[in-house]
Amino acid sequence: MVRFVNGEPKYVWYSQHSNGEAFQYRILKKDKSGKRPLAYCANGSHAMYATPGIHDHTIPNLNLPLPFLLVDETNAGPLYDPLLNAWYYTYHPAVSTPNPTDPKSPPTVTPASFTPFLGGTPVSWLYFQGRWGDEQYPDKDKRQKQLAGNRKYVGGPTGPEDKQLDRKNVCPDNGQQCILRGVLAP
Repeated sequence: MVRFVNGEPKYVWYSQHSNGEAFQYRILKKDKSGKRPLAYCANGSHAMYATPGIHDHTIPNLNLPLPFLLVDETNAGPLYDPLLNAWYYTYHPAVSTPNPTDPKSPPTVTPASFTPFLGGTPVSWLYFQGRWGDEQYPDKDKRQKQLAGNRKYVGGPTGPEDKQLDRKNVCPDNGQQCILRGVLAP
């Protein structure tokens, strides 16, 4: 997610597992145009990183370049341009409107919605309430690793409607500290 301030990109959020990382836009590696920040997809995962390499995320909010337990691997493989196959939407957050004639009655709630920029663009997938991807491996599975309640193989991420798309800050309000990184390092 790119956060714009006065029409200029200022911060970028890279979503990773149950949290992610926020960076100042100016320090990120960019494509050949010098404008679009690069994102490195973790192998076999939904996590996105600002740098290629090993990312151990055993300790929340800290990605270490050495493998320990919960490890993602990325590399600078083929460059994929997501704009070549993208759909564009406007997001309208849910609105709660009090009843002006009866303040004790429940408010009228207009649910959140997505409006496509082009007619015929599908929208139903944006409202999916489940998890995307694989289910969490059971603790009995020999491939599953665990440390302090963190597991290597967890259920896939939730969909766009669950990502606080109307948040004020670059980081989601999820109870974890928001570290706005000004250096491109783990």
